[in-house]
Amino acid sequence: MKPAKSAPESGKDRLPFPFFRLQKVNLPNQLTLLRIALIPLFITLFMSDSVTAQWLALVVFGASAATDYFDGKIARERNLITNFGKIMDPLADKILMLTAMIYFVQVGLVPGWMIVVIWIRELGVTGLRTLVATRQKVLAADSWGKLKTVLQAVAIVTGLLLYVIQNTLNEVSPDWRLRLASHHWWGEDLGRLLDTNALPYWLMLVAAIVSLWSGIRYFRVNWRIVCQELEEAEKAEP
Repeated sequence: MKPAKSAPESGKDRLPFPFFRLQKVNLPNQLTLLRIALIPLFITLFMSDSVTAQWLALVVFGASAATDYFDGKIARERNLITNFGKIMDPLADKILMLTAMIYFVQVGLVPGWMIVVIWIRELGVTGLRTLVATRQKVLAADSWGKLKTVLQAVAIVTGLLLYVIQNTLNEVSPDWRLRLASHHWWGEDLGRLLDTNALPYWLMLVAAIVSLWSGIRYFRVNWRIVCQELEEAEKAEP
């Protein structure tokens, strides 16, 4: 008896990797994947010498942040919350945020130690979530984790905006500081604000402190899980 022939593949099934299964992914997860895909574009535009490209980088970052809002909103409203979304949504945020922070250090907007503190927190929490995932469980972000994400986003958007404004003013008029100070009574203060990196520095400092505290709290709340894994590892020793 001859085996039955399988049904011919549809046009969607013949799409190249990684798009051949995209039609089976729900909308919130598609938005999460889109946010990750926009990161290379953001890097390319931000590191360009073109001021126009740098403004577009700011737009791309804003679009990425918008997908973060809408994927969570849609997932809750349509009951499309999945383990993939619980893990990849915050991971996509981390990749986007930390990418911007690294380039902030490169262009001198913030000191590197702040980013190291944030990196330690993010990697530590990601490691804990990976550990829990071995038990087929997922640890969702808590309120402190969401707060640190908001603070990081504010610091990054402010830094991006300041960096692009500085480059735009320098391109339009190299003596813009003197012009601004001489035409308005508040011009000197505004010129000093725009000419220094004090604003992104202090915002990123607050974000680093909150990130560190949220990481400590996260481990404290879930320390029992860490202890259980350590105990099981000791039992497994010969």
